[in-house]
Amino acid sequence: MDIEKLTKMQIVLLTLLVSFVTSIATGIVTVTLVDQAPPAITQTLNRVVERTIERVVPDDSKQGASVITKETTVVVKEEDLITDSINKNSKSVVRIYEVLEDGTAGILRGLGVLVSRDGIIATDPSVIKDNLTYIIETANGEVFNSNVIETEESKPAMFLSVEKSEGEESVFSSVVFAKHISFKLGQTILSLTGEKRTDVAIGIIAGLIEEDVPVEQPAETDDTEVATDPDTEVVKEAETIKVLSLIKTSIDEKGVIAGSPLIDIFGDVIGISTGNGAEKTALFTPVNGMRSTIAEIIKTVAVVPEETIE
Repeated sequence: MDIEKLTKMQIVLLTLLVSFVTSIATGIVTVTLVDQAPPAITQTLNRVVERTIERVVPDDSKQGASVITKETTVVVKEEDLITDSINKNSKSVVRIYEVLEDGTAGILRGLGVLVSRDGIIATDPSVIKDNLTYIIETANGEVFNSNVIETEESKPAMFLSVEKSEGEESVFSSVVFAKHISFKLGQTILSLTGEKRTDVAIGIIAGLIEEDVPVEQPAETDDTEVATDPDTEVVKEAETIKVLSLIKTSIDEKGVIAGSPLIDIFGDVIGISTGNGAEKTALFTPVNGMRSTIAEIIKTVAVVPEETIE
């Protein structure tokens, strides 16, 4: 076919065919380049729509007031959220040292997080050993003696209280626990750790480990029989429910010290690193299992703003 003798219709169809093939090739090249791009380039963007409502006062013509709504889009980078989360919690992480016979700080046992402004510290049970005393070092280098707060052995966390000298009124920067904890696989998280300085480990939630917890339920009985014979024993049936026990992350467990906090990108603490487990990646105990204990300790030992434990 001689291309110089094409009709107008044939030229139009040829042009459409070339355009179609070109668009497909462009799409394939674009997808390939995006897949091979570094993570920093493909960073997730969260778009926040900010509404500003402006009221117009009616004029002398007695016309009704009108409402004008303006919308502006603010782009918030995930990188900015992460740095804000670090700044929000870095002052609330403390290092826990074993006290030597001469009263000085010995080996580092682990990290902890301040859960009240009066100096209540939460950490993993693997950090605290019997018959030992501990020194607390804050993020700004201050050193305090501490006392272990006795709790039930089955509790998912251990607690220390900063020992203050008489008349001393130190106010600490406490962390904020997430008010509504909703864990999602693939969710971006970070942990503040480090033996001598603050290090940051970033990853995602790689798994949610659950365990069966027995719950006693009253057995079905004849109400008439119980009413006529008060000595009738009501036998309870045991049932089990699934309860989240550990958060598995993609962070290398060698880079996280026991007691390090797990934080979401909005700066709320959602877990504490545990030293127990055979996984190669870091495991964290979710804070929803220790919130009630923290509330009880705060009521009896210290006073703390409500937003810390909500």
